[in-house]
Amino acid sequence: MALTRFNQSLLGPLERPALAWLAAHMPQWVVPDTLTFFGLCGALVSCTGFILSTISLHWLWLSCVGLIMNWIGDSTDGTLARYRRIERPRYGFFVDSSSDLFSHPLTLLSVGISPCAHFSIAALGAIAFLMGFAYTMIGAHTRSKMRITYFGFGPTEIRASLLLGNLLVLAFGVQTVRPGIPLPAGFGPLTTWDVVIAGLALLAVVLIPFLAIREGSALSLEDPRPQP
Repeated sequence: MALTRFNQSLLGPLERPALAWLAAHMPQWVVPDTLTFFGLCGALVSCTGFILSTISLHWLWLSCVGLIMNWIGDSTDGTLARYRRIERPRYGFFVDSSSDLFSHPLTLLSVGISPCAHFSIAALGAIAFLMGFAYTMIGAHTRSKMRITYFGFGPTEIRASLLLGNLLVLAFGVQTVRPGIPLPAGFGPLTTWDVVIAGLALLAVVLIPFLAIREGSALSLEDPRPQP
């Protein structure tokens, strides 16, 4: 399967040189599968840190370590395969996508268990990610085009946002906001994490259908209805 990767990451100008350096200096015994497994372990470490932060916010340091591990593993496996010219297109696509399917939603849901955000808000973020993931898979089938980012925002930006949020909580504690709208009884105070996650999720819920309608219209012209 030959896929064209669409990646206009906001952090791309910083990330691409870093990934190239890592691939060039990776020990020979490290192979792409090793990095994929390392990234998946990083997601589990990050989830553990978020969950244990219910005991102490200092456990968010563990979550930071896990997020960095996940970035290294998830972002470097494909780069290493291309650098060494050992690509396995179908296998690599399947393994990498399956890893993302589990690691990112689990990480977002673990945020909802932590004191940083409400579980319902974190679940909304996970749903938005899965919408984008499913739309990416549809595009990979119809256009042979792997869309990594949407409007500059992708997995790297998600991890960077979570890492920055962790550091801010460790420095200043969990900050609450006054939403200006009535909240359900028993919902509790709204955190800054809730506002950011909900805002990004709602933006995705609006933009992805818009992209789908636009792409459907283009495909309708490319694949006209057969004449009787």
